[in-house]
Amino acid sequence: MDSGEPEPPGDHSFYADYIYAAVVWYLAPPVPVERVWWNVAVALLFVVVALSFFKYIQADYQQEIEQQRQALVSMNKDKEKLFSIVAHDIRSPLATLESLLDMFRKGQYPREDMEEAADVLHKKVSQLGVTLDNVLRWSTRSMKGIQTRPRHFLLAPVVTEVLHFFELIIQQKQITVELQIPVTTALYADRDQVSVILRNLFSNALKFSYTGGQIEVMAVIAEDVVITITDHGVGMSPQQLSTLFTSHQHPKYGTDGERGTGLGLLLCGEFAAQNGGTIKVASLPESGTSFTLHFAKGDFSPEDEAAFN
Repeated sequence: MDSGEPEPPGDHSFYADYIYAAVVWYLAPPVPVERVWWNVAVALLFVVVALSFFKYIQADYQQEIEQQRQALVSMNKDKEKLFSIVAHDIRSPLATLESLLDMFRKGQYPREDMEEAADVLHKKVSQLGVTLDNVLRWSTRSMKGIQTRPRHFLLAPVVTEVLHFFELIIQQKQITVELQIPVTTALYADRDQVSVILRNLFSNALKFSYTGGQIEVMAVIAEDVVITITDHGVGMSPQQLSTLFTSHQHPKYGTDGERGTGLGLLLCGEFAAQNGGTIKVASLPESGTSFTLHFAKGDFSPEDEAAFN
């Protein structure tokens, strides 16, 4: 009778024998001490090389940033120089125009002289326009910093331009200008920068000359070209000479109350050095002042100058 009970295991039952095999561990021979130290040295060397590489990259970036900063500082200084040059070159003609217009307004010109005065005024305005064109052209060329571009050119036309620029002031102060410049005198320098130097020096000579005085402009060709601008005005003391080409100078008023900024001579010294030249000054109180410039000789002829212009 089937009771539903499971039958007890019989002879047909399976028995599994589990045999556990013994595991034998074979240890590798120990790393030699020399190899250990070699590995440590290589690891340390890698760390040092990595740190040096990153430090080099950082230093390179810092150097590039510093160069950019220096370039910005230099451009800002050049911008200040350009502004001072523009102000210096425009101030004198504007002061003259203001003086003429004030005389017109006050009726100090007789009616019969009005036509002549109008011609003078027109001429001065024309000169101011030419000056503005020259300054703007030079400023545009120097937008990325003042650059010295030497070339061969004749000195006499540059001096003539400077004298035309100050023609009315020369007449007003009744200054006699004596020129001794050989027509073949040529320089090798930046023409615009030499023009700025001569305008500043001649402006100072006019400013500190007494009415009816005399100014000599001379050029001598030797191993180089020596240019001398001499006035017989108020002169300077040794203390003033010692600070003349520095930022510590103290500008004085001219003989007719003209006021200077002190930047002109500082620019003259810098421009002369940039052109491989030198500038020296000799002066005594009430005995006048003499500025001496040295520039490299050029190789140019009047025909070349006419063709170039």
